[in-house]
Amino acid sequence: MKYNSIDGVVVRTSDYGTNDRYLSILTAKEGRITLLSKGSRSLKGEQLPISQPFTYCNYEYYRKVNTNILKGGSVLTSFYGIGKSLETVALAYYLCDLVCELSDEGEEAEDLLRLLLNSFYAIATDGKYPLALIKGAFELRVAAISGYTPELDTCEHCGKGGEDGFYLHVMNGALLCEDCLRHGGVGQHSEEERGEEILCPLTSSVLAAMRYCLSSPAGRLFSFAFSDAEELEMFGRVAETYILSHLGRGFKTLEYYHSTLELPT
Repeated sequence: MKYNSIDGVVVRTSDYGTNDRYLSILTAKEGRITLLSKGSRSLKGEQLPISQPFTYCNYEYYRKVNTNILKGGSVLTSFYGIGKSLETVALAYYLCDLVCELSDEGEEAEDLLRLLLNSFYAIATDGKYPLALIKGAFELRVAAISGYTPELDTCEHCGKGGEDGFYLHVMNGALLCEDCLRHGGVGQHSEEERGEEILCPLTSSVLAAMRYCLSSPAGRLFSFAFSDAEELEMFGRVAETYILSHLGRGFKTLEYYHSTLELPT
């Protein structure tokens, strides 16, 4: 029997039968693959350690008819720190849902995998990075990897550059300056919607952070900060609006993440 070996991270699980579960694994070369893990729902199951969400492992499997059967494997990185709070677990699940939405079986996903692993590391690192910063940076970077890169250099109409006085024209993936917005007759509020038009105001710091997220080396994605909590909140709101608008859907895991932030501490 031919066995295959591949490295990947568990991004989704689905219970099957009494003791088994299907694992969705994100890999660099094969994109998402699905493995049937037998006995992994049992506390005594040999495959339990390699079938947990957010676990990066080497997997050995074989194909039987139309199903990939997990034979065994070894844990490469477990990211135990993700489990430190409801907020961190909820955020990790949401990032996995985004990756599942934006990846396919058989399509290379090296950049997605690297982004997810770096994000898991940032979440698991105790207190080093604000969760809102990780989430927003991930949303912008995953949008860019998936072909939704916004053009943030100059105004889409007049070509004005700089950092001050801009809005993000969400569905166009472009900047709009205050002068062009005013001449276009669209009212200026915190967020404007007119049909498919969604406009989000940007401070110079938020715009600079967004530009950084699109151009930084993968290993330095979270190496920026905001001195103002309101700007961090704006950054997170704009990034979330951008990715959800382009995907045309929401996520229950995102709703749960927001609900955990409202819990008393």
